[in-house]
Amino acid sequence: LFRPSMAELGICIYQFEYLIQDQLPELHVHFRSQSFHTSMYASSWFLTIFLTTFSLPLATRIFDIFMYEGLEIVFRIGMAMLQFNQTELMQLDMEGMSQHFQKVIPQQFDGCPDKLVLKAYQVKYNAKKMKKLEKEYTTIKNKEMEEQIEIKRLRTENRLLKQRIETLEKGQVTRAQEAEENYVIKRELAVAKQQFSTTSEKLEQAQSTIQELQELRCDHRHKEEVVMQLKMEVEQSRLREAESLTALKEMQDKVLEMEKRSNALPDENNIARLQEELNGLKLRESEAVTSMKEMHQQVKNLDEHWQCHLSRTGVRWKDSPRKNAANELHNELMTVRFSEAQAQAELRELRHKVLELETQNQVNSNLLNRTELACSSLQDKLQYITAQNKGLQTQLSEIRRKQAEVDCKNKEEVMAVRFREADSIAAIAELRQRIAELEIQREEGRIQGQLNNSDSNQIIRELKDQIAELKTESR
Repeated sequence: LFRPSMAELGICIYQFEYLIQDQLPELHVHFRSQSFHTSMYASSWFLTIFLTTFSLPLATRIFDIFMYEGLEIVFRIGMAMLQFNQTELMQLDMEGMSQHFQKVIPQQFDGCPDKLVLKAYQVKYNAKKMKKLEKEYTTIKNKEMEEQIEIKRLRTENRLLKQRIETLEKGQVTRAQEAEENYVIKRELAVAKQQFSTTSEKLEQAQSTIQELQELRCDHRHKEEVVMQLKMEVEQSRLREAESLTALKEMQDKVLEMEKRSNALPDENNIARLQEELNGLKLRESEAVTSMKEMHQQVKNLDEHWQCHLSRTGVRWKDSPRKNAANELHNELMTVRFSEAQAQAELRELRHKVLELETQNQVNSNLLNRTELACSSLQDKLQYITAQNKGLQTQLSEIRRKQAEVDCKNKEEVMAVRFREADSIAAIAELRQRIAELEIQREEGRIQGQLNNSDSNQIIRELKDQIAELKTESR
């Protein structure tokens, strides 16, 4: 019952709900109408074996029966409780029923526990039917799990399809926009390269200034100020380097995207070929137009001859039958020529269409060749740019290494200067202490009269000389 999925509890609730539907149908309909599910009041019965529902004597008695017979007593006790309280429950709503189960039923059988137990053993309980219900519940749950798995699979497929649709919608950009973006990206790349060159020049200048300052080691305070300035400049140069690197990476990504998109753009070197092809097409079109005009002129001439012939034959309709037969043959001949001229015109039109289709095929083939050449040129450019980026990255790594060495040297120099200052301060303190001791000794000598004036002056001079020597050493 206490597994993470609590599958056994679900089986028990399903079996208990079937017992209510079978033995107390009116109460089951009332529960359904009030949306009062079985798990809302019966879960604690199966989980705690009525230990949290009844008083301790009745709960321990039910628990003893449970230890001997199993979960069957829980079903029997639950059905007996519902049979005793059916009339009261039928008159209550969902909140009233929950209050009744929490407050009234736990105190209802404190005085007569035997009544509840006897009523429980009168309840009909079929073990085989319970096993069938358990199998039905497991099959239902398995089907639900399979349906959930299928729903998850469909959701993932739907999500993937949406992602594909979004990528396709994003990829529908016009060639003019791609060309403009490519131009803007190239311009930004040029600006980033200029910034990188300026930062590298500033770094070289900073390194030269550091070397000059290292040669000029005169004053300690001046050195500290210069070191601080150099640190500030180095930090600024590092920030600029980081900005330039981020800008370069962004430009590289944009260049890659634009190179993928600009595969279908025409090449500028093939404009002369396109113009030649256009001129050839225009010549072919002019020839076809002239041929069409000639054919139309022939048709017009034949039509005029035909009209003249008809006018002549109309005047001579009273001639002899031989002449009429000759005229009919002449008419048939003219109709045949007219149809032949029309057929030739149609044939020339078809040839003209064939020429147009051939020219379109040539144009498409030329476009394919140009796109392949553009792709190859873009790949070469990409390789060249990647090689340049690798060279720049190696230069940046060398510059960083040199900067780290310079920082270490500066720190060592600062630490050495501080050690020297500490030594000089300690020496000055010792000198002051010795001076104080000597002054005390001199005062004692004056009081006692042990020292002569010449001896005291000599000692003071010696002390002053020692002080001067120590000061020069400290400097």
